[in-house]
Amino acid sequence: MATDGSAAIAIGGLFAGTFLTEMGKSVMTGEKPGRFWFVVAVVGGLAVMGLGFWLRHRARMGLRVGIIVNAVDAHRGYARAEQRNQHAERFSHGSAAVTLKAQIELSTDPTRNRELVDLLAEETLRATMIAERLAPEAAHVNLIPTMPLHVAFWLGARLGHTHAQHVAVHELRQDTGSPAFFAATLLRTLDGTAAPLTVKRPEVFDDGDATKVAIALDLQNRGDQFRDAVVKACREHGIGWLLLLRNENRLLKQDLKTFNGVVSQTCNVWDTAALPAAARTGQHAIFLSGPVAIAVALGARLAAPAPGQWTAYTFNPIASVYEAFPVHPNG
Repeated sequence: MATDGSAAIAIGGLFAGTFLTEMGKSVMTGEKPGRFWFVVAVVGGLAVMGLGFWLRHRARMGLRVGIIVNAVDAHRGYARAEQRNQHAERFSHGSAAVTLKAQIELSTDPTRNRELVDLLAEETLRATMIAERLAPEAAHVNLIPTMPLHVAFWLGARLGHTHAQHVAVHELRQDTGSPAFFAATLLRTLDGTAAPLTVKRPEVFDDGDATKVAIALDLQNRGDQFRDAVVKACREHGIGWLLLLRNENRLLKQDLKTFNGVVSQTCNVWDTAALPAAARTGQHAIFLSGPVAIAVALGARLAAPAPGQWTAYTFNPIASVYEAFPVHPNG
């Protein structure tokens, strides 16, 4: 009550109203003695009310809503997914006034998962609308995704990047011994000059389709091991062009500037690449590695305008193959 300004508004209003009545009586009766102090009391009451409204505005501006979005993949292990989910819940309950959660379990039939993730995205958007109603001036939304990378990219594509709210996608830190989340990137389009990645020369595969272009992010500095696996997948899927970006360090710096820089730089490379006109209107692929938050933000920035053009891939170390999302019924 006191911190959100309600008490100050109530007390100030009572004070100003009471002495405004007394001042009115003194004017009507012509009694001048004490009128000055009535005026002072009214002004003081109004000042307290003003303070109360300012406190309420500040409290609403600072309200944070946590949204945990979880897509469980049984093939990648329930235990790991549940552990990350528990970390996300503890973080959100400790940092946000309200925590909302949306969760699905991916189907063993991969052709059904696009529909499931679309439903998950709808629930996530509904949760952001609830956050906006809770704090219409400026809701701060902590989006905490726990899911495979290629699913995260598609989720981002369905969420988009034109939100009225401040939506910060959170990621689990990799440079600390204990689990902790941080605001890794934003869904809004941001202009930035940071360029944390090294951009490799575009590769053309003569046996591939020139209308199919892939962009690949080696964010864990796996070098030739990463590139060779991506090139193999590109040839298997008939991709004609490859744009490769690489992080030259073992880990990305764990801060908002660096992660936003990765997203902005990747989008700029994609937008400015010297590709044939047919490649811009053809099918696109993205080979992902690294943080889930970056996959969500890239989906929101790259694929939201035309999600049907994009297929996301992530490496399955058990089967030693790249898995695609979405998977279409006809293969």
